[in-house]
Amino acid sequence: MFAYLKHLNYRLLRRILTWIIRPTAPTPVTLDGRHVYVLEYRSLTDLLVLDIICEQLELPSPLSALAEADLPNQRRVISLSRGHGLVFARNTMRAMSPGLTRLLDYSDSAKDEILLTPTSVFWGRAPRRESSIWKAFVSEQWTVTGRFRRMLGVVLNRKDILVEFGEPLSLTAIGQEAELSPSRALRRVARLLRVRFRNQRVAAMGPDFSHRRVLLHRIVKSRAVREVINKEADIRDQRKLERRARRYTRRIASHMSYPTIRVLERLLTFFWNRVYSGIDVSGLPEVKRIAQTHTLIYLPSHRSHFDYLLLSYLLFHEGLNIPHIAAGDNLNMPVVGALLRRGGAFFMRRRFRGDPLYSAVFSEYLYQVYRSGHSVEFFIEGGRTRTGRLLPAKTGLLSMTIDHHNRGLPRPIALVPVYFGYERLMEARSYLDELRGAAKTKESLTDVFSSLRLLKENFGKVQVNFGAPVDLSDALESLPAGPDASQAHRLGNYLLGSINSIASVNPINLTALVTLATPRIAIDHGRLHGQLRRYLSLLKAHQEHWAIRPTESADNPDAVIEYAQSLGMLDAEDHSFGRVYSHEPVDAVLMTWFRNNVLHVFAIPSMIACMFINRRRGLSESELTALISNVFPYVGRELHVTEPLESALPIWIEHLVAEGLLKRGSGGRLSLPGADEAEFDAMRLLASIVMPILERQYILIALLVDNPMRLNPLTQADLLSACQQAARRISRLYGINAPEFFDGRLFREFCSALTRDGLIHVDDNDHLSPDPLLAQATRAAQWVLDTGIRQTVLAIHSLQPPVVAEQSASQAKG
Repeated sequence: MFAYLKHLNYRLLRRILTWIIRPTAPTPVTLDGRHVYVLEYRSLTDLLVLDIICEQLELPSPLSALAEADLPNQRRVISLSRGHGLVFARNTMRAMSPGLTRLLDYSDSAKDEILLTPTSVFWGRAPRRESSIWKAFVSEQWTVTGRFRRMLGVVLNRKDILVEFGEPLSLTAIGQEAELSPSRALRRVARLLRVRFRNQRVAAMGPDFSHRRVLLHRIVKSRAVREVINKEADIRDQRKLERRARRYTRRIASHMSYPTIRVLERLLTFFWNRVYSGIDVSGLPEVKRIAQTHTLIYLPSHRSHFDYLLLSYLLFHEGLNIPHIAAGDNLNMPVVGALLRRGGAFFMRRRFRGDPLYSAVFSEYLYQVYRSGHSVEFFIEGGRTRTGRLLPAKTGLLSMTIDHHNRGLPRPIALVPVYFGYERLMEARSYLDELRGAAKTKESLTDVFSSLRLLKENFGKVQVNFGAPVDLSDALESLPAGPDASQAHRLGNYLLGSINSIASVNPINLTALVTLATPRIAIDHGRLHGQLRRYLSLLKAHQEHWAIRPTESADNPDAVIEYAQSLGMLDAEDHSFGRVYSHEPVDAVLMTWFRNNVLHVFAIPSMIACMFINRRRGLSESELTALISNVFPYVGRELHVTEPLESALPIWIEHLVAEGLLKRGSGGRLSLPGADEAEFDAMRLLASIVMPILERQYILIALLVDNPMRLNPLTQADLLSACQQAARRISRLYGINAPEFFDGRLFREFCSALTRDGLIHVDDNDHLSPDPLLAQATRAAQWVLDTGIRQTVLAIHSLQPPVVAEQSASQAKG
């Protein structure tokens, strides 16, 4: 009779909870008859939630019996702890679970392996103490939960219940270890399960943070900060420096608030559903696995202000803790700054120089976050890219991270590259203004209200790709030796390459690659369709060699064209001779942003096309390899291409031959199809992807080698200024529709790379002189570059350093 009433009570409570709560289990699992669910605490509500979620996921019920003849009454669920008392009881670890003892005793003679699956049920994920006493009382914290508290959680957190299934633990393997007695084996199993429960809790909720005031006090009293204060004490009063250090910590530190996170989550859900037709995510399962053993550092590409909001939103929905996000102090404005801080943002200056106290306080704060095991997010590019390319790595936070890693942390650090792929950009208009030369506008509160107009527009889909997490120790050991200045700089380049290696190619990227390669930014339907088909064919043929994929909406050429038109990114005109696609001049500049996202994807096949397009005779494969090997390292470094050229080049050659874009003649010599064939035009379009980079690099080399002002040798500043002037001239004359073509930063990086490689010599007066190999490169350019562009560069005999030009002008006036 008692058993019947107990069963009836369970069924009644289960039906009530099914009506009230909405549990979720973001991690997909597959469990069979060998698995036993293990709950951390003995809790009826946790058991009910587990039963409900198992029914939703079509998993074995926790109340079902194990399929073992010798354990007829053993259910498929056990708990590590047992409660003591009645309503206000607390679960403790004072007694071992009888079910675990029975299973361990039986595991020696079991026919099938018994797997224990640690299963955590989180009732609200508050990462730290909340300002609301009720939220603090019922949210999942790092204290052992009581029954009365859990009953309140059913009501107040009914829509925020997370169920996490951990990695199974083989009970059979532990029980068969000969050196362990039964009691020691039982203690070992319990210890391993407790560790896995703790790792699950850290991954889902974040670490057990102390009160914020305690954390800030610990930073001010740290050795690094005290050393700076003591060093500066002779000049300034020590108490004033301590007060300033406290002000710095308050300005820097995040102040995570679970109620704020829940409000932002609901607002962002509404916003994403209105502006995006979908958010495609890949690569998260591996991140979830390593999150239980490592402190994660997310390193996303930075293309929009919505990057960090979208990343935190996805992680929260997938059951991972929200990272602490490094944000520029330009975002610490009224209202918005407070919301971001409570959502996990910590603020930092753009520059630390001249204030050693601020640098010490910030570094110590970052160390305390790492030490606690909390995940962190920062952008290694520093700011948002305006051209669509990855920006050079800013090494400040990377250097601090390496220093803290060497200092020692309780948990190892894992680096997670993240790629964001957009089909339309919300900041498009402001980016266009800046590309035209307008000054960058400072963020303000009005930007938040002006973004509300975006709710009426469709921005397509967003692709968020998580790369394979890399242990920081392994990454540092595997860094290639090179001339780069620091370990952090080499690590930054490695991470930028990792981000590019997980890119996705969407319809807008593909459309921009083709349309912007035409002189008039206009192309007929057949030509566009054929080139899109070839690019998709090359991507699919190369899929087994890399992780880059076309998105689902870029499945075929017709789908690409239709999709680009639906987003307003491609204009169509119908004429008597057929349909023509084009872009308005303003939109064409914006399309360069989307083209630049994926330049690295086709860099090697485009380089192959460049070696043939202006060459009359063919090349052997060895000759082609020698030519590309001399040039491509500089192109690959600029575009952060991670494919090894030695192994990738033969594969891409075979892809081009199979596609009919290259012909293999007698003796294995490679050549282009006939000039009247469609494949020849296709190779010309393919070559245009990388050709502007080669033309820009030729400008610098040619102006240095054929400098008509040899009586006044150039400094690097003079050369870079002249290169920008020449690039602007060529861009205007030849319609090179790419703002980065005359980007001074790219000229500076190329000049520095040639200097490191010994191809540019710098004397004691900082004057530059070319190595003889550069003169050979300018002569070889006749087989690669367009004759008109080469002649235009060589015709610039008015090259003068700015100072000389000013003197000449003043003399002319006199």
